[in-house]
Amino acid sequence: MTPEQVDLVLEGIERMRPRLSQVADAFYAELFDRHPDLRPMFPADLTRQRAKFASELHALVVALPDLPAFLDSAARLGNRHAGYGVRVAHYNQVRTVLIATIAAEMGPAWTEQHEHAWTVAYDMITEAMLLNRR
Repeated sequence: MTPEQVDLVLEGIERMRPRLSQVADAFYAELFDRHPDLRPMFPADLTRQRAKFASELHALVVALPDLPAFLDSAARLGNRHAGYGVRVAHYNQVRTVLIATIAAEMGPAWTEQHEHAWTVAYDMITEAMLLNRR
């Protein structure tokens, strides 16, 4: 990622921070609407899951400028996801939904540069999550 892309992603996460819980709600609603086959992988009550999602997304994004911390966090998250049965194909499904959810949340502030930066960030997170899976 370029420093400019990191800045765009950091700007976006800080802009969304007060509403990350609602972003998580919108994300899961859209994910299960588009991919109902993924629903059984999650608990019936998503309250804790939404909070974890918001927390992990924020933590990973703010760690981007610190590569060792970022890689460590992403590896731990990747190992947990492997234990949940997450397969490589799931990451692509999630990417589409997550980017669309963030774009909707950012509204008119969303640009092609934001989309590219968030896509690069997501792909970097995914690669780091998959790199040292056990």
